[in-house]
Amino acid sequence: MSSSHDITLTPQEQALIMRLKSFRVPEMAHILEEQMKDPNADLNTFMERMTAMVDAEWQARADKRFNRLMKEAHLRYPVADLDETIYRPERQLDTQTIERLSTCHWIEEGKNLIVTGSSASGKTYLINAFCITAMKQSKSVKYIKANTLMSEMEQARIKSTNL
Repeated sequence: MSSSHDITLTPQEQALIMRLKSFRVPEMAHILEEQMKDPNADLNTFMERMTAMVDAEWQARADKRFNRLMKEAHLRYPVADLDETIYRPERQLDTQTIERLSTCHWIEEGKNLIVTGSSASGKTYLINAFCITAMKQSKSVKYIKANTLMSEMEQARIKSTNL
């Protein structure tokens, strides 16, 4: 029994893979190469094979964008999630507001989100979860503490008055 790695591509197939890579669609090229090496690939329809290539490229780009957004966001809890723990009654959170905010329409409306509450109440985790929800929708976010924001605003004010 031979593996798909044993199959050698023809020069024409190799040229096609190189062209896809030159078009900067490396995941499509990778999936096509796998399909060409798979003797059973023809059992799938053209549409199934094409969908696999496009989906792989789309997912790779989405992952790359999310990772870039994550790096730029400066989150304290990069795995925060709006999971069922948010809805525990002891947290005393307004779940309807959380649901509304999780749509991220407020970002599209050009609004900012400021969360206040007592110390150690989970504000940072909640905000980080909202940030991750927004980034999953390909929105750019930045987590910043209020004292840091105020300091940056003061520095900007001083800089603008010195111009």
